[in-house]
Amino acid sequence: MNISTKRVEAFSDCVISIVITIMVFDIKLPEGVKLTNKWELKQLLLLAPQFISYLFSFMVLGIMWINHHHLLHMIQKADEKFLWLNLHLLFWLSLIPFPTDMLGRNPLLSYSTATYGAILFMAAFAMTLLRGYAIRHSLMYIAKEKTLNKTIDLVNRRSRIKNFIGMASYFISIPASFWSVYAAYACFTVAPILFFIPVGIDDERLAQKVTAGNESFSTTIVSDDIL
Repeated sequence: MNISTKRVEAFSDCVISIVITIMVFDIKLPEGVKLTNKWELKQLLLLAPQFISYLFSFMVLGIMWINHHHLLHMIQKADEKFLWLNLHLLFWLSLIPFPTDMLGRNPLLSYSTATYGAILFMAAFAMTLLRGYAIRHSLMYIAKEKTLNKTIDLVNRRSRIKNFIGMASYFISIPASFWSVYAAYACFTVAPILFFIPVGIDDERLAQKVTAGNESFSTTIVSDDIL
């Protein structure tokens, strides 16, 4: 069963946008704190841990969304198992607001950082499964030009390496949390840093080249048959 990726992408975009919105609702002043007419910096600083945890989770979700967007642009079709693996990814992404709020309220608690790391690890693992399944079951575009196929393979290889490194850093953050929460925080930054390292290949433009090349190739074949 071949399924269009447009509905998959639209549904995923909707879920991720809702998850980001839900996180904002968890930013609240601690109970017992009352604002006065004279705004004090101390009152604003009480929310700093929650703002920082929200900001980081927003960035993580944004990176996941961009990677998911690029992946779907490289896929020409989906099947039922791909849909379930995509739901598996969205499940872990939808849980991110819980450890985000937990971390924002208890930034120095080992169990908070360990829980946060565990959820991010499972989200990264789900993304790795999704990409791996698409590659193994030939859901990715296959270009008529061999040079483009080599580029696609390079993109997938680099993406999987980054996924595995991100998974490893999130996994390490779990036991590291009970040694030092700051060590866990350092582990959390590995995946975002890797994301912002340029690779020199535009996934979206590559997908456009592949689809355009395939369409022109098909048109040529049809024209030759007619002649």
